[in-house]
Amino acid sequence: MFEHFSEAHELFVYRMGIARGTTRRAIVTLGTLEQHAQRAEVGALMRDLSEEARAHTAALEDLFAELERNVAVPVAHTADGLDKEVHSVVRKTDEGILDLAVLPLALEIQYAAIAAYEPLAVYAREWLEGDVADRLEKCVAEQLASRNQVLGLMRTVFASGDTVQARPD
Repeated sequence: MFEHFSEAHELFVYRMGIARGTTRRAIVTLGTLEQHAQRAEVGALMRDLSEEARAHTAALEDLFAELERNVAVPVAHTADGLDKEVHSVVRKTDEGILDLAVLPLALEIQYAAIAAYEPLAVYAREWLEGDVADRLEKCVAEQLASRNQVLGLMRTVFASGDTVQARPD
């Protein structure tokens, strides 16, 4: 589908559609990561991230309704690529070290979400009413906090001797 954008608002609505599709795909991808998590706390974090993504999808749906817009936009190539990467890495990783794969992949999903939502928040703050910007900025703040949770747990897991099997060289 080829489109040409002549107004910033058209591009904004299209990018909101991309964010919606990306977030929907993230829910599925995070579910895959949850299934492969070894530790209960890693699985619980994947569930929390999925719930957050569901809430963000609902927020975008509400914004589309308020703006009286809708757009059928496919999932961003980034989200498709991350989903394929998750399946590939999980398939190639020994069960004993799966959390070392799950957490960095979850971090990539968080960064993709931040990259999708943050420009929308900036646009909304500059050109739309404050309520729209507030809700998008809330999503970004939650995504940044979740990124920090993933990083913290990743540091714990990476430092854990019971997960990483050291090989003498």
